[in-house]
Amino acid sequence: MSTKNSNKLSILIASYLEPEYVHMIQELDKRIIVNYHPYLLRQPRYPADHDGHPISRTKKQEEQWIQLLKQADILFDFDQTHLHDLPEINPDIKWIQATSSGIGQLIDDLNYDTRLPNTIFTTASGIHAQPLAEFCLLSMLMHSRKLTCMMKRQSQKHWERYAGNDLLEKTVLILGMGKIGKRIAEIAHTLGMKVIGITRTKSHRGNIQIDDIVIDTSKHLYKYLNKTDYLILSVPHTPQTDKLIGETELNMLPKGAILINIARGNVVDEQALIKSLYKGQLDGAYLDVFEKEPLPKESPLWSMPNVLISPHSASTSIRENYLITELFCDNLKLYLKNQPLINVFNTKRLY
Repeated sequence: MSTKNSNKLSILIASYLEPEYVHMIQELDKRIIVNYHPYLLRQPRYPADHDGHPISRTKKQEEQWIQLLKQADILFDFDQTHLHDLPEINPDIKWIQATSSGIGQLIDDLNYDTRLPNTIFTTASGIHAQPLAEFCLLSMLMHSRKLTCMMKRQSQKHWERYAGNDLLEKTVLILGMGKIGKRIAEIAHTLGMKVIGITRTKSHRGNIQIDDIVIDTSKHLYKYLNKTDYLILSVPHTPQTDKLIGETELNMLPKGAILINIARGNVVDEQALIKSLYKGQLDGAYLDVFEKEPLPKESPLWSMPNVLISPHSASTSIRENYLITELFCDNLKLYLKNQPLINVFNTKRLY
């Protein structure tokens, strides 16, 4: 576990982190050196922003940053300024802790599996389960209790009584039963909904009370679509899930069903989605992700009254950096003991 220049493990924090969380890492073990230089990093646009504002380093600052990258054994987050040439700068990087769960396409696009064959990648899986589950709850309640109607009439100072609907006994189909899907299932069950989960890998119910959970096949998906009131997408984007929900699948849903996408935009055929909304097959769509981000201004989704657009922000929370730091520290303890890490990314499955 020695670094290139000392007998200590060198950790480079590659995105902005609050000083108290940097201190959490620094105090973990005397065998580590933590390099954190916020003036060399992109500054956050909002709490827990890991991309940040564009940065223009001076020549001297860039040389300093390159040297830090070369010396690092471990990266806390991907360095957004040297994503493409990191394997050439430091081919011996041992471990990168991501701040996101969905790093599959990034790893695949950059060919890190072959360019950094000895590097361990760990994801932030589970960190965003609560805010994403709350977004799904928000979406279902907005639709069932007609929040859009309320807000419109309030703005018009118009008083007119109406009837909403209940979530009790409605069927929610969750595609993807990882940590996020399981948290959604827990919340939906407490509301008295019928919960069905579909997963691509063996999944244990644990303590989750769920009506049915099955290993995914088209047969199972098609079996449940026509009984679904709320379809929630919580799967990673892989070749197997690309355009998983298209015109055929949308037409199999009952007329008036709702789609909630917190996965990735490419999991849904966006043109088929728009068509389904126009013709009234879907009664609404609550979307955090899109095929192209930012969503182009000319997209008809912007002006549809039955669509909620979240700018890929459903997962963000002011608690995020604390939780990621906590996860990193737990992983670092395991790493120092040469034990298996939490949330190791599989470069074949892409999650």
